[in-house]
Amino acid sequence: LSTSSITRRYQQRQHRNFSKYASVDHSAAYEAAMASSHGQQLQLALEEGRGKDDAPFDPFSAFLDEMGQTVDDIDDEDSDGASGGDDDIEDAEFNEYDNEEDTEEEEDEYQPMYDTTGAPLRPKSERLALRAGYPSGGNFAVISLAGFQHKVTKDDLLVVNKLKPVSEWSVGSTHTIKGEDVLLVANQHKTCVGLPGVAGAEVDVMVEEITRDKTLVIFKKRRRKNSRRKNGFRRQVTFLRVLDVRMPEGEVDADGLSESMAA
Repeated sequence: LSTSSITRRYQQRQHRNFSKYASVDHSAAYEAAMASSHGQQLQLALEEGRGKDDAPFDPFSAFLDEMGQTVDDIDDEDSDGASGGDDDIEDAEFNEYDNEEDTEEEEDEYQPMYDTTGAPLRPKSERLALRAGYPSGGNFAVISLAGFQHKVTKDDLLVVNKLKPVSEWSVGSTHTIKGEDVLLVANQHKTCVGLPGVAGAEVDVMVEEITRDKTLVIFKKRRRKNSRRKNGFRRQVTFLRVLDVRMPEGEVDADGLSESMAA
């Protein structure tokens, strides 16, 4: 074979590997499984969290509702009846000043999205249902990053070796992982396996922090030699937050369900 034919075949092979992927549609099997006894058992997981977000029971609430008053209203009436004259004017000015401070605090109040462990904040009912085994749904992907493979979904926190250069992977920067770095992407209805990468699939990540991992103790001892050595090692790591996982165009329709892909 000539050099030109070998080069052409190599280019075709490279184009084939990075532009195609195997797509498996298992939506019918998923729906059948959810309609079976196993799916009914998963539905029972929702009962674990039912009513957990309700307010605590107050035995006096029904009595106060019948009266048409609350404890705060009764206290306000008592205080109004005891005071009068100039005190009312001072109280009105004081209340007006407090209202201005409350509005400023509400504007500056920050609502966190994640807890101290890095997990997204969820209602108690949802946490209990997921812990009981209810499927969370959504897209997930297997990506290759810094020499390791990670299975990720939205809102996941990845701890990887420090990504370089730091000027590119700086704190707050967002990156889109695509091409041959996305090895697999799937949801409840369809799975796309890359050959070797899933063309069109994308995973958005954001750099949250660059720090060092916990200390790893390295201890070595030579018995009967009066020799021992203890060292500590802390690797440099980068925290990545997964913002979104997107399947290739044409694999998901407007309703969010997988559609059949033409061969």
